[in-house]
Amino acid sequence: MSQEYDYKASCLKRLDIRDKVTVEYSGHRPQSGDVVAVRITEVNDTYRKLDLEGGELVDLEEGDIVIGSLGNRAGVKGYIGSVPESIEKGDEIGFLGSGGVFGKYTSSAKELERPCKAEFLGYIRDGDDIRNIKDHGISKADDIKGDPRLVTVIASRMDAGKTTLATGLIEGLSEQYNVGSLKLTGSARERDRLSMYDAGSEVSLDFVDAGIPTTVEDSDIVISSAKGLINYAWENNDLDFIVIEFGAGLISNYRVREVMKDLDIKESVFSVCGAALDVMGAYGLKHVLEETDYELSFISGPITDTTVGKKTIEDNVGVPAYNAFKEDQMEKAVEKVKKDFED
Repeated sequence: MSQEYDYKASCLKRLDIRDKVTVEYSGHRPQSGDVVAVRITEVNDTYRKLDLEGGELVDLEEGDIVIGSLGNRAGVKGYIGSVPESIEKGDEIGFLGSGGVFGKYTSSAKELERPCKAEFLGYIRDGDDIRNIKDHGISKADDIKGDPRLVTVIASRMDAGKTTLATGLIEGLSEQYNVGSLKLTGSARERDRLSMYDAGSEVSLDFVDAGIPTTVEDSDIVISSAKGLINYAWENNDLDFIVIEFGAGLISNYRVREVMKDLDIKESVFSVCGAALDVMGAYGLKHVLEETDYELSFISGPITDTTVGKKTIEDNVGVPAYNAFKEDQMEKAVEKVKKDFED
């Protein structure tokens, strides 16, 4: 069946999709990354913005037909849901992520309520095959090639200020160095990647470019995707180093710690920059990193908003504390990364 649609979600940015698509239902077993068509049937005003390619946001309305992807989510402050084990045409499916991720809704943070509801119309086909974003991604890799140099930005949990810190670092570092940027974990959305690009990155990619809608996947898939992205960015651009933002928290279902533990990636990291909401988050971040043989360079995030928070971090966690919203402190953070690079 030929189907017109209103919106193509940003998770499909690497797919060439025509104004009309072939939508069919078959006995296919649903897979993460399957490209699907849905009709929005009920809107949640709290979470209704759909992210389009290039970062434009639109408000979903009842009756909108959206082309997106099946995927999994497991955020501590977001939606929790998964690819359904089976799905029939006309079944209800939830809008789990603004990048166009749909799946079976399980639960959510109390302030979000239930997600927008959608009617499953069918899979998008290309000839005899159901389209899947994994078939359009940058190649995964088993090993790191060359000698990439990596700065990592990680947090105790989501919404701790990682992107603010990453963009501040890129803005300062790009005045002297050629800097690339990657977002290796999280749920599909263009905002963070584009923010890093606009801050001065020579190239900016995320896990969607490797063909996965979220990193709530098998850890081997996420690690090999991360290595593929690192290799691609390093080999195809003249870079001094790459700033990597890890979406979600260090301990999460988004595979942050698993990627950081990989020996190949560990050998390439020369600076680890943290963000935390409170002292315990910063303390835990440092000690979990130490268990993985990493040394935390400094802490940013909401805990550094006040002089008391900064001093508490420095006295009890034992690392510098810099607030990414304050220019003089951000300059110190940039200088710390430069020193890490030179050492």
